[in-house]
Amino acid sequence: MNNVTTNDSLNTKTTSGKSYARHVQKILKGNYAAAEGAKLARAGFIPAYPITPQTTIVEELSNKVATKELDATYINMDSEHSVFAAAMGAAIAGERVFTATSGQGLFYAHEVLHAIAHFRLPVVICNVGRPSIPWNIWSDQTDSLAQRDTGWVQFYGESSQEVLDSIIQAYIISEELDLPVMVVLDAFYQSHTSENVWVPEQSLVDEFLPPKKLKGGEIDVDHPKAFGGLIAPDKYETFNYRYWVDINKVEDLANKVGEEFGKHFGRKYSAVEAYNITPETKLVLVTISSITSTARGLLPRYPEVGLLKLRLIKPFPKKSVLKALEPLSEDASIVTIERNFLGDKEGALMMEMKRALYGERNIKMYDVYTGLGGKDVPPRTIEKIIVKTLEAPEEISWIDLE
Repeated sequence: MNNVTTNDSLNTKTTSGKSYARHVQKILKGNYAAAEGAKLARAGFIPAYPITPQTTIVEELSNKVATKELDATYINMDSEHSVFAAAMGAAIAGERVFTATSGQGLFYAHEVLHAIAHFRLPVVICNVGRPSIPWNIWSDQTDSLAQRDTGWVQFYGESSQEVLDSIIQAYIISEELDLPVMVVLDAFYQSHTSENVWVPEQSLVDEFLPPKKLKGGEIDVDHPKAFGGLIAPDKYETFNYRYWVDINKVEDLANKVGEEFGKHFGRKYSAVEAYNITPETKLVLVTISSITSTARGLLPRYPEVGLLKLRLIKPFPKKSVLKALEPLSEDASIVTIERNFLGDKEGALMMEMKRALYGERNIKMYDVYTGLGGKDVPPRTIEKIIVKTLEAPEEISWIDLE
């Protein structure tokens, strides 16, 4: 069942013993957690177009608007290109905007993704990761990782709880820096799987995320202005320099907002999370999204193995990565686990990790493709990666290939 409250007590303890004041614990699928996050953030404009596997996000938001649970303008558009064009227009007018998409929908919106970013518009979206061709609707991160160069900030959620919490944090970051933010979750493994989620009271979120403030550059019919006109080369470079200055503030701001979120809600977040990375660690697994949970569950059986979870992917959190890997011996190895294929020898995580470590650390790095197109990555697959990398590593390998 969807949206089932498991306990009405605001202080009921979870199975792990944790409790969160001014929260209600619910069983939610990832897509419903994303919709809940947008509702709690008081998104005021929601353009929508259905595409599997994100459809239930916009369906649930439609229901919340229809039942007056959410005070927002909801519009069904004729395509994802139109969705993002409408999101751009509403953001220029000063609205707090949210939408969701997936796979081909994100690809179709590629042109407008650039426009939203370089118009410096604080839009937040949720992307449910799936691949392209051969046609496939299951879990893959190729769609979002292929959009790294559009200028959007990208966060990857490991759980439904993290997706809900990240959407709330995304609006703080987006509206402070005037940058668009994409929160990504895995198709089906997260989007259609039910989990225990602590949903905060609206008043608790309102204390953390204030109403959107207008900054004077929005559409004003009484004081007309032009948007998106032709710009000369010298000014174009200046616009990009200003963007560069602010995009380079994201990593520190993400860590600051994640820490403040922890103080306010009881769940702390950061750009990256490190587990068991010590001078004795022989191998570090680098993961994003739901594969992280599987890998973490194996760590007690492999005390020589550590884990680096990347939550912020774009801009890549170089400082946080280097700090997390600081205890690591030069004799250790790193293996990146890729649920993406971008038409190159290496996957996106290896490219980003090499870029971050270049000139800083001389650590052996290996790349593994697995789980593409939604193929399951069970514990035994992670164990194969660990054993292979420790005993007979290859620069690039495909695990469980059929």
